[in-house]
Amino acid sequence: MIKLNLKKIWNKTTKLILFLKSEIFVFLHYFKIFVKPVLFLLLLLCMGTFGYKFLERDWSFFDAVYMTIISITTVGYGEVHPLSEPGRYFTIFLLIGGVVFYGVTINTIARSMIENKFSEYMVSIRMQNKIQNLKNHYIVCGGGRMAVTIGKELEGAKKEFVFIENNKDAPIMFQSTKYPVIEGNALLEETLIEAKIKDATGLAAVLPTDADNLFVVLSAKKLNPSLNIITRISYETTRPKMIQAGANKVISPYSVGGIQIARSFINPEIDDFLEIIMDKASFEFEMKIVKIEKHDKYHAKKLRNADFRKDGFMVIGVRFPDGKQLFAPEADFVLKEGYEVLLLGAGENKK
Repeated sequence: MIKLNLKKIWNKTTKLILFLKSEIFVFLHYFKIFVKPVLFLLLLLCMGTFGYKFLERDWSFFDAVYMTIISITTVGYGEVHPLSEPGRYFTIFLLIGGVVFYGVTINTIARSMIENKFSEYMVSIRMQNKIQNLKNHYIVCGGGRMAVTIGKELEGAKKEFVFIENNKDAPIMFQSTKYPVIEGNALLEETLIEAKIKDATGLAAVLPTDADNLFVVLSAKKLNPSLNIITRISYETTRPKMIQAGANKVISPYSVGGIQIARSFINPEIDDFLEIIMDKASFEFEMKIVKIEKHDKYHAKKLRNADFRKDGFMVIGVRFPDGKQLFAPEADFVLKEGYEVLLLGAGENKK
């Protein structure tokens, strides 16, 4: 019970710190904008008050402050007491200072607004140009947590990609200045065309519902029949429909997550090894597939002569054109046209 209370206190304290941090950040942002006008106003108030006290010695401190304020604000209430000639000259100086203060304040606010709008406009223009120049890229339909994860992985692999999302509260919208995002409905063909689907390499349909993802798969396959389409599903009963609609691969996050948890229980060492392999960002090796073509240097060669090891790779398996696979092939295995070789190794990172 004590541990639970401490945990609740810690969570509330953390939330409070984060809230205060965000509020302080906002305060500092606006303080930076208005610091010059505020300092200028304080300087005028101090100069005006002490100036009247010095020039009009029979005035009270309140009279000096009041006269300073009505002069700076140019309200024109009239003099508190009859002014001497030096006092009138000083009042002219304060009136000019008040006009300058308004000019500085208006200029600061207007410049801040223009700079912010211009900055947003330039970011938008850059993103539009980036989308227009996309080719052999990937389209992510959706802007939820799964979509953000896909984007981070593609970014790590240095692949070009674009998001399609119309929900302004979606997680990806908070990173719209970092990633190219088309604010539109992925169910509409014109939105897919805007994302340059005909020049794309692949599409991920990760919208909230299976029905929406199915519609996207149908539209995408119609617009680009050669597109590699991967979609998520919530219900296993939808899998055959997705494949029939044209999806190349169908993934159920619940099934994949359940399998991984079970695998962690049954074979934790193997699961740890697989995690190492998949987490390529943390380890200096990579996985890749080489497809054997008729005129490349690997064609009709035995594995022992293919020089994969010299390039920093080892052969894990071979996939034949009919879909069958052979793992750990022998050194005398002959590579032929259409074979796909799965490699694992340091590659370019080899020292």
